[in-house]
Amino acid sequence: MTLEALQPATTWVSSGEFRLLCAQERTEAMTRAEAAGYLVVRVPALGPANRGRLALTLEEAVETALAMRGACPPGVGASADLDNSLSDQLYRARLLGARGFALPLPSLAGIANRAGALDAEDSAVLRWWLRATEQRPLRLYLDAQDRNLGIYEAPTLLGLLLERAQVRSPSSPIPPVASEIVLSAAAMRSGQTPLLAQEAFEEAESDEPSLPTHQEPSSASAELHAAAELQTAAEPVVATPPSPDEADRSDLLEHKPFATAAQAPLEPLQRQREDETSAEGEWLSSVSIEPTPAPPAPELQPSSLLFPDAHRHWPEWQQTLEEAKGPRPLAAVEQLFVSAYVPLADAVARGIAGPDARRTLSVWSQSFARSYTDAFDALRLRGKRPMMVLDVADAALRIGRLHGARSVQLVMVDGLRYDLGLRVEARMRQTLGQQAAMTERLLLWSALPTTTSVQLDLIGRGPDGLKDFEPPSDTPVLVARGRAAATLRRVRTGHRDVLKLDLVESRLGERGESVPERLDALADDVAAALAGALEKLAPRTLALVFGDHGFVLDPLVDGSGPARHGGASPEEVLVPAFAWLIGDMH
Repeated sequence: MTLEALQPATTWVSSGEFRLLCAQERTEAMTRAEAAGYLVVRVPALGPANRGRLALTLEEAVETALAMRGACPPGVGASADLDNSLSDQLYRARLLGARGFALPLPSLAGIANRAGALDAEDSAVLRWWLRATEQRPLRLYLDAQDRNLGIYEAPTLLGLLLERAQVRSPSSPIPPVASEIVLSAAAMRSGQTPLLAQEAFEEAESDEPSLPTHQEPSSASAELHAAAELQTAAEPVVATPPSPDEADRSDLLEHKPFATAAQAPLEPLQRQREDETSAEGEWLSSVSIEPTPAPPAPELQPSSLLFPDAHRHWPEWQQTLEEAKGPRPLAAVEQLFVSAYVPLADAVARGIAGPDARRTLSVWSQSFARSYTDAFDALRLRGKRPMMVLDVADAALRIGRLHGARSVQLVMVDGLRYDLGLRVEARMRQTLGQQAAMTERLLLWSALPTTTSVQLDLIGRGPDGLKDFEPPSDTPVLVARGRAAATLRRVRTGHRDVLKLDLVESRLGERGESVPERLDALADDVAAALAGALEKLAPRTLALVFGDHGFVLDPLVDGSGPARHGGASPEEVLVPAFAWLIGDMH
């Protein structure tokens, strides 16, 4: 379908609008929007490097406009879907007195393929933004020259495609698609990479986002694919596959539904990738080819598997980390950590991934640690920085206001690293049921050194304390042992009270079983302790459960060594936060 077909007869609705306008009309429309109190968002020109990353480009443009107006930092992390991200941006815009956003989109022809159409993900992103104007204060003004731009609306089933191909030519064999398919996930084609010195932080402050050589997925790919599936169910439109003589001009597209973040812990998404070396033409696919399916390990319990399809996807995760080149924005680093590094590390720990995967993890981890160490002093003095552990108080208040909470409670789990947090979250969902609802999942950065005393001191001092921060003395923070470790105790830092759970820190001081077994067993106990404490809170309380720092467990021949922390590895720096709203939820 064309872009013009998406435009209704009457484009104006009560809360927003979108129109196809020429250059002069767009200028006049932006003037009227600005006079009406809308915040104008300047989107940079789009080129081939932006193909497949329209969502990230629009998000960066909005963040740049908010930052220039002095808005507060974002309250959602890389794992947030597109809807939550836009809600957070609109909330911060209203705090500045703006009514909404007005986006004059540049020509989309620069990110179209050879057939003159947007790819599947960019099409889904554009459709989502256009539908958002019906309920959000958004004004989208598109270039009239894109009137006949192709937009993919519905995927074609592979079985139906093969049946139609056989009907057209029953005596001719199926084209050799398998030899030309390039397997890739959304995170695999991203080209994301760890931070390199302070260039990534400087890039975050630039007016125009960088154009990397590889395409980056949006932080809301799972939600977009789910939204595309829902729309397909409501409007069953089946695209007619191209004939063999038209293969050089058309793309064969296929979607595969994925679980949202509430159903699975950020499982990487499969996407399509162009095979530029194909002699027969462009062929796109998101089909995973498995010559011999790997049987599941009998000793693993289904509830303990973070990534059940790791035996199929670990080569793709490894390829993503190996292809990551050059400096990347902080959001891209977070997305790469969530969608590739964490699942690959879990596959290596369980013995699923090949021997080269451990070396790939080590290279990326060392690059991350070196980059973050070099850039930490610079980000302390800059306004642009990622959401950190020291921001938990402000984040909890913001989330509480959004969800109408009556009170807010900070709950710190000493040593809760990201993969352990995913395990705890899954178990708490089952335990709490309708007694509480998880409203948001955040990704936080720990300050250096990654110790409990440093994070507690910064939480008490707030964001302003980071500029003149000096690490406190080496006096260790009191850690409860034995049965007392499973009880939350109140800790005072500055003028804030934090409930602290010492279960993780007290259990990992000695050698133990293999890494997956230790984390699974620890997650059971932590989830039980947290669920019991949250059930006692008053209804409509927003409890923000977060980690202060992570840890590293060195694998041994007969198990794993004691935990160590204080460094700058991704396991020690990046920690989760989960916002739970207490009360009967329906």
